[in-house]
Amino acid sequence: MIGPMRNRALIVALAAVALGGCGGEEPTLSKSSADELHAQVAAARTAAGDGDRAAALEALDGLSGQVRDLEAGGSLAEADAAALRRGIGRARRKVREEVAAPAATATATPEPTATATATPAPEQGKPAKPGKGHGKAKGKAEKGKGG
Repeated sequence: MIGPMRNRALIVALAAVALGGCGGEEPTLSKSSADELHAQVAAARTAAGDGDRAAALEALDGLSGQVRDLEAGGSLAEADAAALRRGIGRARRKVREEVAAPAATATATPEPTATATATPAPEQGKPAKPGKGHGKAKGKAEKGKGG
């Protein structure tokens, strides 16, 4: 979480992004496009204020995409788009510096489970031969016992 003074500084930086590039030379940004940019800035500001670093950076990425699209479509002057991109870059740095990254969560490693395996039954129709086991005695009588 960020402190109140740093939060204000971040909000000022984000407000500068919203207001910094919209105006001046032609073409003029439409009201609906300006409202969309302001909404993205508000989303980034809210997320940063809530300490949600990922959401703040995601909102800034969306804002950057909107600026690119508006400039490419001729709705935003090149100088205004450049000023907005600089402001977005400053806001990203502020978020990375001042909004704590989420703590790594430990992931439980699944325990191996025992799988039952069936012992094959002797083939049907063939009786098992007595005395043909696979023991160590190999058919010999044990030593020391009568034989």
